Order: sequence, then structure tokens, then C-alpha cells
Amino acid sequence: MQLGTQLKGLLLALTTALFWGTLPIALKQVVTTVDPMTIVWLRFSTGALWLWVWLPRTGARRPRFGVYERRIILLLGIAAAGLGGNFVLFNASVAYLSASATQIIAQAGPMLLMLGSVVVLREPLRRIQVSGVATLLLGFGLFFNERLADLLRFREGYGLGLALGLTAAVVWAVYGVTQKILLREMAPPRIMRALYTVCALALTPFAAPQSLLRLDALQSICLAYCCLNTLVAYGAFSRAMACWHTAKVSAVITLTPLFTLVFAKLFHLLGPAFFPADPLNWLSYGGALVVVCGAGLIAVGPLLHPLALFHHR
Repeated sequence: MQLGTQLKGLLLALTTALFWGTLPIALKQVVTTVDPMTIVWLRFSTGALWLWVWLPRTGARRPRFGVYERRIILLLGIAAAGLGGNFVLFNASVAYLSASATQIIAQAGPMLLMLGSVVVLREPLRRIQVSGVATLLLGFGLFFNERLADLLRFREGYGLGLALGLTAAVVWAVYGVTQKILLREMAPPRIMRALYTVCALALTPFAAPQSLLRLDALQSICLAYCCLNTLVAYGAFSRAMACWHTAKVSAVITLTPLFTLVFAKLFHLLGPAFFPADPLNWLSYGGALVVVCGAGLIAVGPLLHPLALFHHR
């Protein structure tokens, strides 16, 4: 039974990493025609609709309102702003960066989430996690070794994409810390239903659904995959968290950039006219591996209880 649960958790976590890894490749095809606001609005609307249909049939516990009602509503608002902002900024960064670059930058999110959890939630900071931060930063430098000068131009091109990606990581960390607090009061599916609904409604005035009519066949398939991705990836992630240790799930998900690199290369070989080559040298590929190792060290930190470096009391 234990082995079956472990295998199930591993497969669900790998599914999440696979879907998240291929997401920017599909987004890259769509953002040339449809603006990020409309793409994110459609993804949230699809997710919210599915959760409103599916969730009432489950036995997920309801939130404990009462005296905590205003607090929960405030936390849901902060989490929705963080999640919605992350989606919009990540989608916008895809227009300026390659698919692999957006995923590498996104690995700053777990690092910022860890630091936020230490400060806000009083979680312990372990030596291995500090080593992971240093490794992650080294990996960033190696990965962008040929574009270091471009990264300083925050108002244009590659530099703008980097700024958008880093901001997306910051607001994702805000969402992650807030969700950790909400999980004490609400079941994960109900949190996601509330967040998806709020985000979909908030983005409705800024969406331009008519632009969807300009998509060609390949772009339409990619957009449909992006919507499906929202459901499958987060669904698999929630189920993995329910049956496996959080740190183990997080460690597997750090493989996401490697899936992006592999599938970007594969799609380029299959359709070079539609999926351009990612201009990376061997040092960049090595940097991607270093980034994954750094993110992995940050993720497995909670499993190593004796190695606490700093702990709030």
C-alpha cells in the first residue's frame, strides 16, 4: 500500500512537471496573436467552470467562516491577486523570452516562497536551502551567460522579459505564502475554485475575446492545450500533495525546466518552421542543470530536520 501511494505521488508530480514544462512552448505560439490578459482570462474561466461543475460532487470540507470570515476573504483576495498576477506576467514574459528562459526564471519562485515562509510563517531555514539559493543564483548566471548585457535593459526585449518573469516569481511567492495560511481553513479544491472565479471575473473587463477569432489551427490547438494544462497540472499537483510528502513533490517539480528544454528541442526538430531553435550554448545547458539542482536543494530542505540553520520561536 505504501509503495503504491509513493508511486502514485511520483507519477502525479511528474505529470505536473510535464504539463508545466510544455506550457510556455504552447503559449509562445499564442501570444503573437492574442494578448496575455485574454489568454489568462480564458484559462481561469475554463478552470473555474470545471471546478464549479466538479467540486460540489466531492466531499471537500467547507471553509470555517464565522469570526474568521473577513480574514479569509482578505486572504483569498491577496492570493487571487498573486495568482492572477503571476499568470498574466508569466504569459507576458513569454513574448520576449524563449520557453526555456521563462521556465528558468520561474525557478526564482520557490526560492522566494521559501524566504517568505521563513519571514511570515516562521518556518526554519536550513543550511542545505541556503546552499540551494547560492546554487540557483550561480545557475542563473551560467544559463544567461550570452545575454548578460541584454538583461540590464529592463525596458526592452530580453531585459523586459526577464523583469516580467522575475515579477511573476515574486507575486507567485506572495500567492504561495497566502495559500499556506488558507490551507488551515479551507480544502485545496475550494481554494482553487474561489481563486479561479475571482481571477476570471477580475480579468473580464480587460479581455478581448474577439481576438481569439484570429487564431489559426495550430494556435487554436495550443490555446486549448493551455486551458487543459490549467486543469490537469493543478489537479495533479493537488492530488500529489495529498498523497505524498510536500518536499518530495516540490523536488520532482523542479525538473520542469528540463522538460521544457527537451520538448522545445523535440518540437523544433519536428516543425522548425513553427518552433524556432532555442539559441543556447553548452554553458547555458549546464546552467539549466545547476538551476534545477539549486531548486531541488531548496525543495528537500524540509526533509532534513536536524540541519536547521535558523528557526523562529
